[in-house]
Amino acid sequence: IGVGAFYGCSSLVSIDLPATLTSIGDGAFGSCSALSSITFSATLTSIGNRAFECCSSLVYIDLPATLTSIGMQAFYYCSALTSVTLPAGLTSIGDYAFECCSSLAAISLPVGLTSIGNGAFSGTSLASVAFPASLVSIGDDAFYRCSSLARVTFPATLTTIGGNAFARCSSLARVILPAGLTSIGHNAFDSCSALTSIHLPAALTSIGNGAFSGCTSLAYVAFPASLTSIDSAFWNCSSLARVTFPAGLTSIGSLAFALCSSLSRVTVP
Repeated sequence: IGVGAFYGCSSLVSIDLPATLTSIGDGAFGSCSALSSITFSATLTSIGNRAFECCSSLVYIDLPATLTSIGMQAFYYCSALTSVTLPAGLTSIGDYAFECCSSLAAISLPVGLTSIGNGAFSGTSLASVAFPASLVSIGDDAFYRCSSLARVTFPATLTTIGGNAFARCSSLARVILPAGLTSIGHNAFDSCSALTSIHLPAALTSIGNGAFSGCTSLAYVAFPASLTSIDSAFWNCSSLARVTFPAGLTSIGSLAFALCSSLSRVTVP
């Protein structure tokens, strides 16, 4: 099915795709605002960019086992979407694939998934996420503004958390970072106002600017011995009362702990 083939068909209610179909082009069913039902073919391997964007009546999708990739903004702003079944063979979720799917409260990520694209689940209602053991990277803004997300446990394989990845997840109270994590992007956990403590892993080499800024309930931070510098990562953490820096720390950057109004004790190597 080609690019934009049924784009903007606002009265289209359902689609029954043929068994031989292998690909759906970019924007093929975009802005089909009445579309509520899709039966995907068992041979489908790819869904193009923006293929079903703004299908505001779409409630449920069951993607076939043959699917290996979901394009950028494929289901962007499908505001009624509550349930998605992702196939076991899926290895990547495209940028902003489910962004602004405000009714999406649960997702089961397949075991072979290695990357989650930028903004993939931004603005959804996800309450919890179980990350597969195969996951290596989480893109920028991946879970930005997921205000119902309360807890995340990352797999041991994860090495990178992108900028703003969990920013403004105001219900996020607990985060367990994997030992192999090497970098946390800028503003990655910005304004996670329910987060009370964080243990930074031993392999961590960089913390982005504002990574934990505005975490107003953050009372405790455990720094790894390997950390050599801290930039403006913890400004406006108003509950942080005490910090002990690791022996290898050589520099503390601008605004690193600015506006930490409860900070009463600092141990410097």
